[in-house]
Amino acid sequence: MADSFSKKQQHKKKILKQKEKDQKKADRKLHNNKGKGFDSMLIYVDENGHFTDTKPEPKLVIKKETTKNP
Repeated sequence: MADSFSKKQQHKKKILKQKEKDQKKADRKLHNNKGKGFDSMLIYVDENGHFTDTKPEPKLVIKKETTKNP
């Protein structure tokens, strides 16, 4: 049985919509940010107050020893 013109157009639209949906799905998979880890979400602040991605080097802390004379 022959399909009418409107049925063919609806079928074409359905296929086109499915292709667009598949393309969006592929884009979401490609640009997925989930599961990258906690370290990728951290931002550090340097001495000047600017944001950086790298962890600052630890500073050396020198303790002064106090002596008590009895």
